This record gives sequence, structure tokens and C-alpha cells, in this order.
Amino acid sequence: MSIENIKRLSMNTHFYSLLIQSFLTGYEKPCELKLVFMALPILIHKESREKLCNANIKSRIDTLFQSEQVVGNSKISGRTRLTGYIDRYNALKPYSKESIIILCSENKVVINNEHKLIVVKKVDYKSFSGIAKNWVKCAYYLGIIFSKTTDDHLSYFLGVESE
Repeated sequence: MSIENIKRLSMNTHFYSLLIQSFLTGYEKPCELKLVFMALPILIHKESREKLCNANIKSRIDTLFQSEQVVGNSKISGRTRLTGYIDRYNALKPYSKESIIILCSENKVVINNEHKLIVVKKVDYKSFSGIAKNWVKCAYYLGIIFSKTTDDHLSYFLGVESE
């Protein structure tokens, strides 16, 4: 399989739209568009997604990604799980836009008068199996985590400028 084919499969906007839909299901309220753009880079990164697999309803962004992690005999910052976030954020912007367009065209989300996304068709991660279930579950819990904090705090924590 060529590099282009692998890239096409791994950058699948229909799969990303499912992740965004699950994220919005967990978020449970009208969501600023910029938060969706902030979510995908976390979900795509293996190390941060592994941390989200252990998330629960009580998890917060700082408890998941601030606490130290043990590597061998050393302890390092939990924020290393977000390494390369800005690069992924910038690379995934066009895919995030396309995914939102897909969700809107399939009537799974709507954009209200305040330019916020509202999920119309919720996703239950328990209805999936295997690896897909893990991805959708991580997106759901990231939505819950994002809903517990402010846009400004997330922008600061992730190092993304507020627009």
C-alpha cells in the first residue's frame, strides 16, 4: 500500500466526523466551533488517547494531562502526552472543517445563531466494538472533560491562541 493510500485512510474525514459527533455527545451543550478544532489533535495522538481510555465522568483536563507519569525509573510531566499538539492542530484544521460539513449535511449536528454546534443525533460508544469503540469512547469523555472548563482555560492549557 502506498504512502498516499495510508494517509488517505488515516485522515478519513468521515471517521473524524464520528469522533466529533461523539465528542459533542459528551459535551452535551452548544459547543464553540474552536473547541472541536482543539479536540481532534488530542484524539488523534496515541499517547493522549491512551490517557483518555482511563477517563471517567469525574476527569478534568488538568487531572488527566497534568499529573506526572512514570517512565522507567523517572517521573516526567503528564503534559508530554500533548507533545506536538500545535503541529497536529494546524495540520488537522482542514479535516476538522470537512468533518463538520459532513455532520451538518447528514443532519447529525446543527450550527445555531450563535455559531455553536449542537449535536442532533447522539452517539453511544457502547454500541461499537473493538478499536472503534475505544476511539469513540475517548471522544465522548474528551467532550465531558472540555465541558467542565472554559474556552480560555483550554486555550491556555493547550497553547492555542483564542480567536
